[in-house]
Amino acid sequence: MSHHPYSIELHDSRLSTIRRESAELILLLSPAYIHRDGKGWRQMADLAIAGGMGDFNASELPAHISDGTLKTVKGPYQNLLMLPLRDGGPVVLEVELESGAIIRVQGHAVEVRLFGEPEFIEDVA
Repeated sequence: MSHHPYSIELHDSRLSTIRRESAELILLLSPAYIHRDGKGWRQMADLAIAGGMGDFNASELPAHISDGTLKTVKGPYQNLLMLPLRDGGPVVLEVELESGAIIRVQGHAVEVRLFGEPEFIEDVA
């Protein structure tokens, strides 16, 4: 894949788990739907919220995301998270699941970490 701007579309992603690792709350997108170079890709991604605290029911997971917003000092990201993403806070992530349940997490920094190999899904018109 090239190095042009790309993004995660929350709407077509799946939130698998939320776990605590040290001082971070990690939301695993398994998979994340990534727009890049006019194509759609699947890839695993962690949304790491430093100092993360949240209001959520983990028993709702795994679940598909219907919408989401990330607010940082650089402004709001509505449904699309431009990559690479590493931003200071305060940060607030609000994700609506297809069931209508809301996951709300806040912290003082956010970083998106992609891992595994991307898998091509489709050409995006």
